[in-house]
This record gives sequence, structure tokens and C-alpha cells, in this order.
Amino acid sequence: MDDLMYRMDTRERTFYERQSRFRKPKGLNRELSRLSSKSLSTGNLSSRSGESCFNGDSVSSVEVPPLPVIPDMSPTPTKKEYVEDYDYDANEDVKLEDVKTFVTPRRKTTKTADIYLLACKRCKATALSNYTRQLQAPMTASIDLANNLITAHDTKAIAVSLVRDKRIVSVDLSNNKLGPLGVMYISEMLVRNSTLMELDLSQTFPGPEGLEVLGEAMQHSGSLQVLKLEGNNIEHTEVKTIVKVMQSVRLQELYLGHNSLGYQGFSALASAIETNTTLRILDLQWNHIRRDSAKQVCKAIAANKGLRTLNLAWNGLGKEGCIALCRSLPKNVTLQELDLNSNRIDTTSLRFLLHGLVHNTCLKCVRIGRNPLTTDGAKAILRALQSSKKSVIQDLILEDVSVDDEFMTLLTKLQETKKMKVVHGEILSSGMNIKERKHDPHDLNRFDPVLVLVEYMRIDNLRLIDFFQYLDTTNREQLSRTDFRDGVANLRIPLTEHHLDIVMQTLDLKHDGYVDLEEFMTVQRDVQRQITNRTTRARRRTGKDDEGLLGLRKILKELIEKRNKENKEKAAARRFSLAWNSAVRQASNSRRFSDPVVSMSNEQQEKKNPVHLLEQLMKTDITGSTIPIPEEEVV
Repeated sequence: MDDLMYRMDTRERTFYERQSRFRKPKGLNRELSRLSSKSLSTGNLSSRSGESCFNGDSVSSVEVPPLPVIPDMSPTPTKKEYVEDYDYDANEDVKLEDVKTFVTPRRKTTKTADIYLLACKRCKATALSNYTRQLQAPMTASIDLANNLITAHDTKAIAVSLVRDKRIVSVDLSNNKLGPLGVMYISEMLVRNSTLMELDLSQTFPGPEGLEVLGEAMQHSGSLQVLKLEGNNIEHTEVKTIVKVMQSVRLQELYLGHNSLGYQGFSALASAIETNTTLRILDLQWNHIRRDSAKQVCKAIAANKGLRTLNLAWNGLGKEGCIALCRSLPKNVTLQELDLNSNRIDTTSLRFLLHGLVHNTCLKCVRIGRNPLTTDGAKAILRALQSSKKSVIQDLILEDVSVDDEFMTLLTKLQETKKMKVVHGEILSSGMNIKERKHDPHDLNRFDPVLVLVEYMRIDNLRLIDFFQYLDTTNREQLSRTDFRDGVANLRIPLTEHHLDIVMQTLDLKHDGYVDLEEFMTVQRDVQRQITNRTTRARRRTGKDDEGLLGLRKILKELIEKRNKENKEKAAARRFSLAWNSAVRQASNSRRFSDPVVSMSNEQQEKKNPVHLLEQLMKTDITGSTIPIPEEEVV
């Protein structure tokens, strides 16, 4: 622990010297002058109480305990034996040999949480309760410290605590301003830690200095397999460090998304991809890959023999990249998942890409959504996969790519021969596919709604004033649009909202939003005059009434008959309910006030039965027929 803190202090001092703004952290001025003093591990005892025993940051003084008195448990020797075999001073309580070989025992701390608290004390840093709580939790294998406002000073104690840890395998430090110095502390820890397998340093902004130290540490790390460096503004000048990171023997997953490697960066990175055999997942999304750099990266896929997943989403491969993939994909034998979302792939570039896909024998998942493929491009992909005998693609992701009915037909045929899952965008309906609508015999859309109301009043034998009063439920002698809507719904006249707008526009002659009786009468006379003229012209021309008016009158008669029938059924049901309740009430009253001693005959009991009373009450009906009583009601 002391040696590690000394190395971290050296890193810190060197970093500030390179930046030409070296400032010794508070508390280090006194201790840096004592770096030559020996620690407890050398085996020498300090003669002065309170002298520093550590090389590094400010360390609390360690008091040396007094020498223990070791009693002599051996038998008392003779004088001769004592002189010959022992170098013993009678005035001393401890043997000289014990004094020479005595080493002050070091207190061993094995728990990571205890080491972290001790490191915070020596570094004069505030302990993070979130980190301490996760360390103290049983069976904890991962540490999540994302978005915790951790600084480089806090990182030092965290790195010290993880050096000897044998349990933590994953650490997430993303979205914290560690800076170059904080990444240097983590790098020192990686050299000595032997169990950490996943490290997330996304958006920690290591800078060139931090990446350089991290690259050196990755050469000696023996356990790290997953490294995330997303969103760190890594530019093409720092690609050499990334190449060092990729050369790590054990590293299997590297995430470099949301950086700015650019053309020059990928030129150097392409050669590293060709020779690398350990990486299994490489994420290069959002890295400004364009034309020539895209061509070089896609060419490197042909020689690579280790990658299983490659993410090139949100770049600009275009035609040049697709041509390179056309030549490299048939040669690759390990790649299983390829992400090409949002890469400016149009129908022209798709032709070259499809040639590489149909000749590839290992790809299982292809993501090519959010590209200007159009429905024709989507159908071309299915036709190419249908005809391919080498392709083993199982998942095809076409997000936000619209398809049509022909595409769905091709997909059905393809899934009959190959087990493939396809995700696509919205299904566009063709204008030629017109669904047949069922004919509504009571459709009034082709008639003038005012004409419908006037004819309805005539067929139902309603006067205008009666119809007006029926609609005027508030008795204010004016009709609003709401009054027309409610009245038409009660009369079962199928008029739409558009029809009601026409009615109000035609009847509201004063344009005040209401229709009074005078306005209604004026419009009614005009409509009746139109009906008379239409009938006269039709009879002169054909000798018959107008066919449109005949059709309207037929529909209105059916609507009125249907309305009357429903009203009769509701009235009969209402009378039945009232009669049944009355019969039950009379039967219960007769039982309550009857003499229990007097016995009634069967005929008298039958007359007192609620069913018999109900039949007497229901003898007369509007239609003159008796309403049958349901069996379940009698029971």
C-alpha cells in the first residue's frame, strides 16, 4: 500500500510538472521531504515517537510499542553452560538475540472497505458512502459509481482499496470528472489488481496523458477484459495509445463510441484491427468515419480473425464503404453481428453491400435501419437472401424503413424456407387497395339534412311548432346546435356533425348562433317549395315522382317504424316491471294480514299467487295482447 501511494504521488508530481503548473497538494509539503526515510517493512525500529513510517502522502504518526518482556522458560543452566552457550547480560531483562531479531508486527487489513477508509484518512479525502455501502454488501461483485461527482482526489483512495481486492470484477466510473490524474491512479491499480474484468471510464475525459498511462498499464494488466472509453473526445492524435490498449492480451471488448477519431485516426486503427486476434466486440459508432477511412476499416475486416461483433452505426460509410464490405465480407469467417444503422446507405450502395452479405457464411445479425433504402431496397434485401445458399442471417433489423404489402408477401415466402426474424418500419397501404364498405340502407349522406328534417316531420305527422318545442328542452324559444344534436339523437335520425353544421348554417338566418321559430318556418316554406318543384318536374319527365325523394321517404319510414317499435318494447318492459313489483307487494300484504287459523282452498291460494295477480294486471296492453311471463321470473 505504501509503495503504491508513493508511485501515485510520483505520477501526480510528474503530471503537474509537465503541465508547468506544479502545485503540491495540501499536506504533502512536509512528507515529500521525508521520502528517503525507510518504512516499517525494512524491519528497523524508529527511535523517536511520532516519526513518519510511510513514504508518500501525509501519514498519521505511528507509535512504536515498548519492547515486550519475554520470560525465560528454559531450565536454569549451570555456570559453565551459561558462559559457553549464551551471550547474556545480567542487567538486561531481554536477551540480546531477541532484541536484534525483533520486528514490530504490522497490522494486516484484509477487508476492502477498511482499506478504503484507511486510504481516505491518509489521503485526507472524504469517504464516499455509496462506495462504502457497496463494498460492505455481501456477495458484491460489481461497483457502480456512475454520476457521483467523483474527482481525481477521490479516485486515489478508490484505486488503493482495489489493489488487493479479490471479489470485485466490475467497476463503473462513467460520467465523473476524473481527468488525467484520476485515470492515472486507476491505471496504477490495474497493474496490481488480478481480478477486475470490466472497467467503464466513459465520459471521464482522461486526456492524452491519462490515455498514455492507461495504455502502458494495459500491457501489464492480467485480468481486464472489458474497457469502455465512450464520449471522451478522443481524437486522431491519441490513436497510438488506443492501439496499445488493443494489443492487451486479455482485452476482449473495447467500446470507443461517441469520439472524434476521424480519418487519420482510423487509418492507424485499421492496421491494428487486421492483426488483432483477441478482441471479440469493437464499438466504433459516432466517430465521423467517412469515405476513405470507412474504406480502410471495412478492408481490415477481411483479415481479422477474432471479432464477433462490430458496431459502425451513425457514421458515413456511403458507397465507398459498401464497396469495401462487398470485398471483405466474403473473406471474413468470424464476424457474427454487424451494425450499419444510419450510414447513408441508399439503393445504389445497397447493391454492393448485398453482394457481400449473400456470400458471407458467418453473419447472423445485420442491422441496416435508418438508411434511405426505400421500400424497393427492403424488397431487394429479401430477394437476395431468398436466393442465397451461403447466408445464415437469422435477424434482419430494418428500423424506420417503410415497407408495403409486396414486402410482407416476400417475407412470408422467405420465412417458409428460412428461420429469420425481420424488424421493419411502418406498413404503407397502397392507394389501389380499397376496402369494400358494407351498404347502409339508412345512409343519409347524399341528402340535404334540412330536407331530411322537413320530410321527417311530414311522415311522422308532426307540426313544425311541435317539432320545435320537442327540440327546445330549455323553453327559451331558441334552438342551439346542442339542442339539434340531442333531439336528432333521441329521434334516431342518423345525422353527422357535418350535417348539423349545414343545418345551423341554413336555418340561422340572423347569424347569431341560434334558430328561432320564425327562421325555422321561413326555411321550411322554401324547402317545401323545392320539393313541389322537384315532384312536378319528375312527373312531367317520367310520369312518376322523384326517385330521390322516394328513396328518402322510404328510409325515413323505416327509421320511424324502428323507433316506434323500440319505444313500445321499452314501455312494455317498464309496465311489466311495475306490474311485477305491484303483484309481489299485494301478495306480501295479503300474507301479512291474513288469519293463520283459517285455511284457504287451492283456488283461493292460486288467486293470491303473485303470478295470478300479475296476469290480471297485464290483461290489457296497448296492442291488446297479454305479455308472457318469463319462467325464470316466476321461479
